[in-house]
Amino acid sequence: MKFLKTYFFFFFVGVISNLSAQTTGDFRSVNSGNWSDVNNWEYYNGTSWATPAPYYPGNGATNDVVIANGTNISLGTNIAGAINSITIGDETGTAVVETLTITNTSFLNTTNFTIAYDGLLFFNVNKTFSLPAGTNFIVESPNPDGLVLGTDHGLYTQYASCNASKTIKIGSSEYATCNGGGGGSSGNETFDQVNNSGGNLTVSPTYTAPSCINQTLNLFANPGGTELGDTPINYTWNVTPPSGSNYTLPNTENPTDTPTILGFYNYEVTISNASGVSNTNSVTVEIISCNKTVITNRRITYRVKK
Repeated sequence: MKFLKTYFFFFFVGVISNLSAQTTGDFRSVNSGNWSDVNNWEYYNGTSWATPAPYYPGNGATNDVVIANGTNISLGTNIAGAINSITIGDETGTAVVETLTITNTSFLNTTNFTIAYDGLLFFNVNKTFSLPAGTNFIVESPNPDGLVLGTDHGLYTQYASCNASKTIKIGSSEYATCNGGGGGSSGNETFDQVNNSGGNLTVSPTYTAPSCINQTLNLFANPGGTELGDTPINYTWNVTPPSGSNYTLPNTENPTDTPTILGFYNYEVTISNASGVSNTNSVTVEIISCNKTVITNRRITYRVKK
């Protein structure tokens, strides 16, 4: 029962933290329509969400942008203002899909672009969609609601004419085209390959249980993505223990640690490649006591778990 109380405490703290994570300059869509129409966005002013937004994302100070609420936002122009991150999909856990539709040659100035598990990037024209050099392009999967990758979420691939003119550029290079053709010097990724790889560079840390105090804990970065072969690949591990100072682990794919404090540790890993693309993810590990004390009473020996 004590364990359950602890678990629920951390669960609800996490929920509250997520619900209150808005920052001044965040945007989320409230209506379908053009990106540059302020009536399609609400803006977090530091206290509450305001509708309509005072300006559209990228036309003033912009933090995180989420295409949410079952909306379809169309983009057919260059948005030059810096944006911290863009996420298609609000991850509400329902089968409602949010969409960013490319309607003409266009550009978004963000280096953190995510298609969530309930988001869809759709091209309704044979044009190029561009992002800055070093952009981390992520496609979340699997989908908890049974949505089909490539049809209902991710990069849309079910075109009658899936050709090389539907293009995603990162920096000056073509990253992917619908069918993988085009002018890329070493060949482009297909939209299907990007979907199935989870984007251009991903990391999903895990560990081997049980996780015991004063014993070796094995950690695994689990890298992935279409650019994983772009060497060198670098890893940076940062550890936040239950108390005391943070520390780092060896910069390898699968390091080990020996935790010395009971409680919850956060292991954060950043992966990066020679192209300047990076991705960060973390895993929380509860360190427990796995020792057993032997108590002997005459002829009977008891093993009591601490």
